[in-house]
Amino acid sequence: MNATQTEWLVMGVLDVLISLTMIGAVFLSPKHLLFGLYVPEADRGSAEVGRIRGRHYGAMIAVWVLGTVVGAVAGLWSGGGTGGSPETAIGTALIIQIGGLIPVWRSGRRQALRLKQARNWSAEKPSKIVIDLLFRQRQRLVGNGWFLVQLAIVVACVVSAILHWDVIPDPVPTHFGITGEADEYSPKGFGAVFMLNIVQLGLIGVFVLVNMTIRQARQQLDPARPEASREKQLKFRKANSVFIYALSLFVIVMLGLGQSVTLYGWPANRLSPAMLGLPALLILAVFGFVWYVTRHGLDESTGDPHVQEDEAWRGGVFYYNKADPALMVEKRYGVGWTINFAHPLGILIFAGMLLVPIAIVVLAAIFA
Repeated sequence: MNATQTEWLVMGVLDVLISLTMIGAVFLSPKHLLFGLYVPEADRGSAEVGRIRGRHYGAMIAVWVLGTVVGAVAGLWSGGGTGGSPETAIGTALIIQIGGLIPVWRSGRRQALRLKQARNWSAEKPSKIVIDLLFRQRQRLVGNGWFLVQLAIVVACVVSAILHWDVIPDPVPTHFGITGEADEYSPKGFGAVFMLNIVQLGLIGVFVLVNMTIRQARQQLDPARPEASREKQLKFRKANSVFIYALSLFVIVMLGLGQSVTLYGWPANRLSPAMLGLPALLILAVFGFVWYVTRHGLDESTGDPHVQEDEAWRGGVFYYNKADPALMVEKRYGVGWTINFAHPLGILIFAGMLLVPIAIVVLAAIFA
């Protein structure tokens, strides 16, 4: 297989992975939600709900196929007889696929809204609230001390770079093409050598914060089944904590491997198949985790009325509720928790999450 064929293969796999992530997030959505709207238990298996789901799921697949075909044609045409441009292909495909999914989502949501009005759907608000005073003590999450393992990996990467400073090339390769060949370089300096270590430290901080959020998130017990819902919540939080820890370890190790390729001349072209397979493995692990919590019903938030209220979820995705004092609430889609954007600290935290990557890049540029 020549370089051009390898590029097309890599871009094709990337397109499939990204598309599976976008479409799979909808296909694996909870049964009690229909395009961001709460569906009462009596209507979840109705023919109308099934038709709305089926029609728009089919439209999503059609958009993906259309984007893939048009992207491939655009990539081949732009190459001018030199084997085509896979970068143009995947760029065109993603623009069509992402742009096409937005109107499909909006169409599905409009039909769901009409059905809600016709069926007079409303949240099943409990008449009382149940709280377990020992809930936090019952949690069995990954302790923050275990993140010292990731910190030790970063320290090992830094020490290795210091000890091998004389053999690090100058300039340092800082970007590799999809075939594994370096195509961008920077002068050897603090930023070029230790940039990935700065990224590692920033990500460790983010993962620790997420783990702490899981520990501090409010309990959501079903008044009708307090003990069963408590056990479900405890299992759900433990599963999230273990997954977050495993994900953090995977990411830190991957960044350390990337630094070794950059600094020590490891054969990036030989590692490129593995570097492509690892993201695929990561996406499969995410889908496996989502399937696990969905299969065992751990993502059902029947004890929390705020999760059910459509008015509190802007566009069915973003939580904004001034009447709720909680800073973090359970997501409607996916797993984990999201920010209450009506909370005074909500916007600050969201802004901080956006600024962290920018700060890392700026620091790397300053110390380059």
